[in-house]
Amino acid sequence: MIALAAGFVCSAQAQTLTLADRQASKTFALQVLLADPAVRQVTIAEDPVYHRSMTYRAIPMADFLKGLTIGDDDYVQARAVDNFSVSIPARLLKGGAGSDARAYLAIDDPASPWPPLPGKADGKSAGPFSIVWQIGGKADVSSEYWAYQLVALTVTDSPFKRWPGLAVADSVPAADPIRRGLDRFVVVCMACHRFGGAGEADQGPDLAVPMNPVDYFKPEALRKLLRDPASVRTWPEQKMPAFGPDTLPDDDIDAIVAWLAYKARERK
Repeated sequence: MIALAAGFVCSAQAQTLTLADRQASKTFALQVLLADPAVRQVTIAEDPVYHRSMTYRAIPMADFLKGLTIGDDDYVQARAVDNFSVSIPARLLKGGAGSDARAYLAIDDPASPWPPLPGKADGKSAGPFSIVWQIGGKADVSSEYWAYQLVALTVTDSPFKRWPGLAVADSVPAADPIRRGLDRFVVVCMACHRFGGAGEADQGPDLAVPMNPVDYFKPEALRKLLRDPASVRTWPEQKMPAFGPDTLPDDDIDAIVAWLAYKARERK
């Protein structure tokens, strides 16, 4: 990989990707990445973004992240052109011995462009850059970690360290669903929503300002909203996807609702 150099450049329209740690950043042009010697063909049998088999030209994320200063508990913030912004554990992206998940930076080759995203009216693809995964065994890779239309990857502290206001009290038992709810909220919901200002995403509204969803949704309606937003209400420019049981089990939905209710009680 090319060594990092100082100088942050990020353009939503340019065919570039910015990679940064806490010391420096570098912006890579698409053609430079396509020429990287680490590029290989990667086939995803059931790509969850395209809902079909896809073959990509891609760089293993373990190779792409080489040269970065990354701590054992660090995350990588993946930001898309539309301000979708998800925190992914760096250890998961780097893989390593014994890992059942392999992450890749897929690069949309102009010589063989990716198709338009299914169900999107704008006709755009998932390119120019996307994170794709080969998963085996019992690897836990959130559907939100299949981030696409990327413009930047940035090494950060964990979301729990960056935004301590998300935390639950030490008195909450380790097995309480509230703790699972916090984890699932960070992994699934914060890719599009902030909570009381915590987070980076701007696709959806802040879920704590001015009111928590549990203050205006009955629990069953909130569960339905998380499972299939269109079953509860529709609105112009609706972006929130439906989460099937395979990506967000009922127990996880219940846990998210429990965490939201816990945070609402904190404010009273």
